[in-house]
Amino acid sequence: MDTTTMLYLCKLANFQPGKRITILGAGIAGLVAAYELEKLGHQVDIMEGSPRIGGRVLTHRFGNESDAPYAELGAMRIPKSHEHTLHYVSEMGLDDKLCKFVTVFEEQNAFMNVNGKIFQIKDAPRIFRDRYQGIFTDSRYSEKTQLFAAWLKTIVDTISPGNLRASLEQDLKSHLMDELERLDLEPYFSEDGEKIDLQAFIQDNPGFRARCSKALDMFLSDILVETSHDLLQLKGGMDQLIQRLAASISAPIKCNQKIVAIRVLDDCVELDYVENGQLHTRICDYVLCTIPFSVMRKMELGGFDARKLDSIHNTIYCPATKVAFHTAQPFWEQQGINGGASFSGDGVRQTYYPSVKFKPNSGSTMLASYTIGDDATRLGMMDESSRHGYVKNVVSQVHPELQTPGMIKDVASIAWGNYEWSAGGCTVHWSDDMSDESNHTISYLEAARPQNKLFFAGEHCSKYPAWLQGSIESALESVYDLVAHKHNHKLVTIKPNVITPQHQPQPAIAA
Repeated sequence: MDTTTMLYLCKLANFQPGKRITILGAGIAGLVAAYELEKLGHQVDIMEGSPRIGGRVLTHRFGNESDAPYAELGAMRIPKSHEHTLHYVSEMGLDDKLCKFVTVFEEQNAFMNVNGKIFQIKDAPRIFRDRYQGIFTDSRYSEKTQLFAAWLKTIVDTISPGNLRASLEQDLKSHLMDELERLDLEPYFSEDGEKIDLQAFIQDNPGFRARCSKALDMFLSDILVETSHDLLQLKGGMDQLIQRLAASISAPIKCNQKIVAIRVLDDCVELDYVENGQLHTRICDYVLCTIPFSVMRKMELGGFDARKLDSIHNTIYCPATKVAFHTAQPFWEQQGINGGASFSGDGVRQTYYPSVKFKPNSGSTMLASYTIGDDATRLGMMDESSRHGYVKNVVSQVHPELQTPGMIKDVASIAWGNYEWSAGGCTVHWSDDMSDESNHTISYLEAARPQNKLFFAGEHCSKYPAWLQGSIESALESVYDLVAHKHNHKLVTIKPNVITPQHQPQPAIAA
């Protein structure tokens, strides 16, 4: 359903008198819901546990000026097909900020580090024959099959976590090479016969995905989006969308209000939250919860049915870690690199270069490391100094310029798996635990299902996990459900309590 149709249905459903709705979380889902509910005549307020708004949209600026060089430590790209996200970009007057995001494998001058051998992407086919001897020495398969398999392995190795890299390796050895051999691969090679169009291949050959392991099959959808040439970004930072949404909302947004308990009653929702070291209880008419389930698991939950609790406790979250460098100059441009990404090696995975220009004499930035899964967990377990040093040393194998004194002016990083307010990078439809395939995912429909007057939204409640599109779509659906719900008014009350040990803030647990 497109955004216009969904908003029209919300208006049709708005036959109840104005409701009072408390929104938990000031990320993109909470802000979009507040924006639309206010337009429909409802009264909202927003409680945010952390000291800032934006959730997993986090633009880090290396300087106090609005035009200082920046790096995206959270959401950083928008597929052209994500119409809900683009609707709000337009609604907030940011259309002129949209520009192309150059993604991994798109910049042919970027580098790859495969088993210590460093080469540019444009030279990959010639290097593959030396690096992947197990693939190229098997005489049962044609040269096309071998090269296609080498590219597939490289793409998966660059983007996916360790368990899926191992899964593909096993699948290639056991049966996928045979499957590739029987297919006509010629249409999916470039004119020079050296690069492949994985997007077209997967679209035309669904049977190939069906023969992959279940987790790898699911992850291929993410790979196809991440390697698409139709990705966009907001020049000036993705947080512009957050700031403009917040400025368009009349409702109060209160940070540093940590929810520690949610109790669902027949005609209201009761919240316990900690603010300035004091425990408060608040009784609300309606509540829209956008807090990740990975965080809700650590709360006291009452009045939830068994299916809902199962969803909260078993939805799978994947860690993600990002490390960004503020550099004195964009030295990579001298090597013909203008955006895109390099594969910098094990433990660091993807290194992204900016495809926007920063003001003169302000330096530049590189997203030196973007990891998910087991790689993200390892980096996340390091203290910041060790993490930054490790990434610098690994990326320096590709870019020795980083070792030049003064080249790195500043560093910023976040390990989303350890971040108290998300305890994970995003939900996933595949699992590190391959022993139980029934646990790959808990249905997003179950995640979104209300509990009396408690409603849910967020990327974990959508068919687009990990994307702004999913958070926004789930927010719009929750708005429809809220305005259509039979009204039963109850005053909101707040009563302070003395904080007790069981309500002391608990440390976040990595997903």
